[in-house]
Amino acid sequence: MAQIRRARRPLIVSHRNPDPDSLGSALGLAAILESLGASPVLAVNQPENIDAVMASIPGTGRFLPLTTGLLATPPDGRPFDALFSVDTASIDLLSADEAVRTALRAIRPIVNIDHHVTNERYGDVNYVVSDAAAAAEVIWLLLSTLGGGISREGAIALQAGLVADTLGFQTKETGPRTLRAAAALQALGGVTSDIPRRVLNVRTFEASRLLGAALAAAVRSKDGRVVWTQVSARMAADVGARIADSQGIPNALQDIADAEAVAVFYEADASRTRVSLRSRGTRIDGVAAAFGGGGHALAAGATVAEPLDVATEQVLARLGEVLNGR
Repeated sequence: MAQIRRARRPLIVSHRNPDPDSLGSALGLAAILESLGASPVLAVNQPENIDAVMASIPGTGRFLPLTTGLLATPPDGRPFDALFSVDTASIDLLSADEAVRTALRAIRPIVNIDHHVTNERYGDVNYVVSDAAAAAEVIWLLLSTLGGGISREGAIALQAGLVADTLGFQTKETGPRTLRAAAALQALGGVTSDIPRRVLNVRTFEASRLLGAALAAAVRSKDGRVVWTQVSARMAADVGARIADSQGIPNALQDIADAEAVAVFYEADASRTRVSLRSRGTRIDGVAAAFGGGGHALAAGATVAEPLDVATEQVLARLGEVLNGR
């Protein structure tokens, strides 16, 4: 903990394709470090993908683009004296740009704060709580360990991440400690805020249309055990949306009766496909790991270096093998 307390100018980052838990956890951590006298900078790959709903989390406007330019020339010229990576199982998930990843590895110490069972322990300090329901829960535990304080805005940000990643406290990982953290955060600032409800239940008009298109395109395997869909750039454009507007599709598919596992394939570009996997009982983190990804036992993902249709065929084949015990 001494290395965490010593940081005066830390850089706080999280994974590509930001979500409420990664954003809320980073903002909550920033509030804690500020209470200890630090001046953190927050950055994320492609902050333009923070949609209008996630942008309602207080402080999201602080995120800068994670680029080599930022790392070479920090704001006001003060060099970073620590890298805090939040909600990210592998440092490779922070950016698709190798030059950015190389520059990040040069910052010391690296403090790795996460809750994914597949975390690679890549930090000089690894604060990984793999039975936590969300990264926000881990940040709350860190606050209890470090001391210091947290602002109302920081508490709301953590609460938003906690509510979103547990789907409103419904996931298997949700436990008594999760609920204690939620109660404490509610008391600190969230009691009158509707932001946690918004990040869980509200989506933009464009995202709603894209969700409808993705559900209409859903396919069920012959045995009914797997339901999957593709989200292509063309599909998104046809409804006036972006691929980044595709929140909530895996969870919607998982509501289908008798579906043991679901998969959503997103066209990242002509040669890369992002996949999100969910399961009701069979571990699917190994499927994601086979394609360079990771996550939780029942919720995982990866980016496959193949076009949309090829990646879909490969991942579904591996998923079928896992469901059949092979």
